[in-house]
Amino acid sequence: MVKGSVGAAVSAGSPEQDRRFVEARVGAVERSWGPRAVIAQDGPAAGRRQIDLRHLGGLEVTVEADNFLDLGSASFNGRPVSFVAPTTSDRADSWARRWQGGLLTTCGLTAVGQAEPAEGGTHGRAHLVPATVTRSGGQWSDDGAYHLAVEGIMREGAIFEQNLTVQRSITAEIGRSVVRVFDVIRNEGFGDEPVRILYHINLGWPLLHGGATVTAEATAPRATDASVPATWTRELVDPEALAPEHVDALVPQADGEGWSAATLRGDDGTVTVKFRPEQLPYLTIWRSPAAGSYAMGIEPGTCWPSHAEGPDHGKAGRMLAPGESFDVEIIIEFCS
Repeated sequence: MVKGSVGAAVSAGSPEQDRRFVEARVGAVERSWGPRAVIAQDGPAAGRRQIDLRHLGGLEVTVEADNFLDLGSASFNGRPVSFVAPTTSDRADSWARRWQGGLLTTCGLTAVGQAEPAEGGTHGRAHLVPATVTRSGGQWSDDGAYHLAVEGIMREGAIFEQNLTVQRSITAEIGRSVVRVFDVIRNEGFGDEPVRILYHINLGWPLLHGGATVTAEATAPRATDASVPATWTRELVDPEALAPEHVDALVPQADGEGWSAATLRGDDGTVTVKFRPEQLPYLTIWRSPAAGSYAMGIEPGTCWPSHAEGPDHGKAGRMLAPGESFDVEIIIEFCS
């Protein structure tokens, strides 16, 4: 099987032979497999820059260049997997009216959860920040696989206030249903700044349904011994009119290689989110069984949302000194 060949079966060869096999059959690989830049023409997304990542072993996902290089609509094996919100416009006056869902929404960088307008309002301003896209393309690797990358920089700052930047790289490989997000978050200002950032990974029907389960390698924040690995599990329910949401604050546990994971398992497949607790020491699981707003979020971060039921120390964020930075890596993987 040729790596990255979208299912073409041939005799095993060297990476160069694998590449030449594909190039003999596809006249311009970058046009067939590379990221596709478009401008949305209609609806709430009209006018937005979007970059489509396709042919990822059944996974397709849109990168939202005008919304922090977040991940927008996503499908797996031809069926939607990301939450779609019934909202008005991404420039509406409140989070509840502008948040359109999507596979990944960056919350922060100064506020996560409920917040005053001066702090950016609910979940902060990051999701409104357009990216400067520095790269969007594909290339062959030394092992004969074809890799996609979208990169850019976002800045949240104000005169006399914070000046924080995020350099983001989104990578994927043709033929594999995995997306990686790698961020470098830096304080470019000249005073200490708390960084509150939460990676709001949003899943919806049909992957989400009554009887599906969500598990996390995590403990409750008041567990007697948080160093003991544990598995937190909940069974999900079908939608119900006006049902209240649940916001669970957890402490993720690292495995022997430094990773923690949370997984949604349903009849239509499985999605696993992996991250490093040394980078993102707090995990929130958001469950909304409300009919019409039926969703679930796996949300690692430098803090819990302000309205989560957890100790206040878990809502303070990570303090960055002037010129200091830290890395974040997140892996989102889909399986049938």
